[in-house]
Order: sequence, then C-alpha cells, then structure tokens
Amino acid sequence: MKPDPWRLDRAAYPFSFQIQTRYRDEDSLRHINNMAIAGFYDEARGRFMKQIFEDLGPAPWVRIVTADTRVSFLGEVFHPDMLDIGSGITRIGNASMEISQAMFQKGKCVGICTTTFVQADEKGSSPLSDGLRAILQTYLIKQS
Repeated sequence: MKPDPWRLDRAAYPFSFQIQTRYRDEDSLRHINNMAIAGFYDEARGRFMKQIFEDLGPAPWVRIVTADTRVSFLGEVFHPDMLDIGSGITRIGNASMEISQAMFQKGKCVGICTTTFVQADEKGSSPLSDGLRAILQTYLIKQS
C-alpha cells in the first residue's frame, strides 16, 4: 500500500530527531535490520513525548500506554549514515493520540511509522487533559 504523499515530505513533521545508525544493527545483507529500525522510531517517539511534556510544564502525573504501532518499510537503511526521524500528531481522541513518523536517510524517506497511545489510569482509559490537548494541537501535522 502506498502512503499518502504528505507522509514522505520531511517538511510535514513539526518535530525532528537525528540518530546515528549502529554497526551492530547491520544484518547479513549489510543493511540495518527491521528490529533496530523499530527501536529508532521508539527512541524518536520517546524524545518527542519528552518534548511534549516539557512544553506542558508541571502537571499531574500522566500514564500513556502504547495501544498500536505499525511500521512500513519503504527503502533500505544503511550504516554508517545518520537518520532523521520526523514526528507529529495526526489524531487527538478523547483518551488517545496518534503519532505519525517518517524516517529519512540522505534526504530520502525510507519508512513510516504510526503509533496510537492511550492515557490510562487504574480503571482503564482516561480523558486527555485540556492542557495536554492544547500542546498536542501545536504538533499537529497538516495533511495535504
């Protein structure tokens, strides 16, 4: 399935994180293996979420859990070249949010990832606060 064209555009993503590929992640075909790529997305998402909560400032403790992650591989990733992972919000629900990401190497989009997070407490899902919603809005991706 071909992704929407905006998913391949680096400029669509309001947050960027650069990460170095690692020799230990090369497979026998001399490209970075799929599990390592999933880890790079996870690291970039973690940095993105850290920025969101820094922007939010002091707030009650919030528990955000992963509900779904989908990775699409669009090209091979090689070591020792750097990766640029763009991230942004594509959906804000009552108790959930969706983060869309794209991985670029040497200016080319080599993959995309979509992750759904749910805010939860001891009883199950819980509504996102107005403050968190406001911050998430600032990172919305304009899908054109």
